[in-house]
Amino acid sequence: MRSGILVIGNEVLEGLVLDSNSNWLERRLTALGVQMHRLVTVRDELTEIEKGLRFLIDPCDVIITSGGLGPTHDDMTLKGISRTFDRELCEDFEAAKIVRRQYNDLFERGIVDTPDYTESRKKMALIPQGSVPLDNRVGGAPGIRLGLDNCTIFCLPGVPSEMKFIFDDSVVPWIEENRDEDYEERTVEFPIRDETVFAPVIAKVMKENPRVYIKSMPKSYGTSDVLRVWVSARGKNREGMRESIDRAIREMAEESGLEPSTPDGKEE
Repeated sequence: MRSGILVIGNEVLEGLVLDSNSNWLERRLTALGVQMHRLVTVRDELTEIEKGLRFLIDPCDVIITSGGLGPTHDDMTLKGISRTFDRELCEDFEAAKIVRRQYNDLFERGIVDTPDYTESRKKMALIPQGSVPLDNRVGGAPGIRLGLDNCTIFCLPGVPSEMKFIFDDSVVPWIEENRDEDYEERTVEFPIRDETVFAPVIAKVMKENPRVYIKSMPKSYGTSDVLRVWVSARGKNREGMRESIDRAIREMAEESGLEPSTPDGKEE
């Protein structure tokens, strides 16, 4: 399963807000066995959202958007989905229930001044035809899931706490039910400072072990006496994946003549 992330927001592109959402999503998706394929950030403009979606949809089985689900004029993600895939925006009964419930709760807690279902709040219940609203127990805007012929799109809020809640509550169960492979990784350190010396070792071991991916992660010159190496594998047999990773680490040690250790200093 290959995934793409579409981050939407002028505030991200202009440096007003640090995009921590995409990094968090990348880590979570990878751990779930989903291969990250593309990451795109666009402005709050319909043409840009459409371009981003079309760039992602061909190679990706699942697309996750972040941002643009709120009540303001520049929250255009669902309108962009509607325009790109010719799906009319309609007020959804379940989405409206989520919005009403959340603002009643926020009012009772003294966070907002009125529980009324205003036009601005109604905007968050307008979702593309054929999509499914996703519960949001943290903020006001529901997420959505839209299934297309060859791709499933999840639209999540840009507020990190809301995004994480909906991802864990709605996206993770869907991925676990639909994914076609698992993921394993290990990180080790070799006592060598120069990545250029170790690069041929990695290249040779990867060639002899095509099921594993090996990536060295050097620090700035002069700041460390070890080279951290990340070894990962994907597949349907977890035990076989672990064996492949162990073999690759063992072969790097034999080829380099260096003893690997775990990042906490223990020898492998």
